[in-house]
Amino acid sequence: MIDVTILDDHTMVLKGIENMLADTSNISVSHTFNKGNELLNHLKSATPDVLLLDINLPESNGIELCGFISKTYPDISIIGLSNYSDTSFIKNMMRNGAKGYLLKNTSKDELIEAIKTTHSGDTYLPKILKDKLLNESIGVQLSPFIPQLTRREQEILECVANELTNNEISEQLFISTKTVESHRKNLLQKFGVRNTAGLIKEAFVKGLLK
Repeated sequence: MIDVTILDDHTMVLKGIENMLADTSNISVSHTFNKGNELLNHLKSATPDVLLLDINLPESNGIELCGFISKTYPDISIIGLSNYSDTSFIKNMMRNGAKGYLLKNTSKDELIEAIKTTHSGDTYLPKILKDKLLNESIGVQLSPFIPQLTRREQEILECVANELTNNEISEQLFISTKTVESHRKNLLQKFGVRNTAGLIKEAFVKGLLK
């Protein structure tokens, strides 16, 4: 029996995956979480065989969380879950120890195949994502990826471009500095960049800043 744990901040996603796997004889979903800190506390006492990890979390960076878990609990096979098929997300997750990457619109058969493949020690990517990585490696130009930003993320992006600090953004938007930090991390993740300079550069290139 393959023991699976899921972390996703959307209850509908958690329930959907649980239902997809409910009648699979050799796979069992033992725990689900919608916050990273809850998952980390659980892992101190019990570790699953496979972890389905949402990479876009409101209170933590899923890619960084993947790196920490893969180093601390190397026996867990991590599969990234995302709505984004941009290659930068895939590469960052794999570099941080993920064994697989799935889009959230994946089929039941593909989900099961990914779980079994990563549990056996191999890596898993859907064909569509393999093809994107291959096309990129040989220089084939694909349609540019434009991240979908929430209204708040767009506001914070513009504040960052105007060189406001976290405290200044907090005061201007009437939100906590912790919330600002969380949004900034999510922006870095959505754009697939490592720092603020890269974020602003990519935002201009993609037409999200003027």
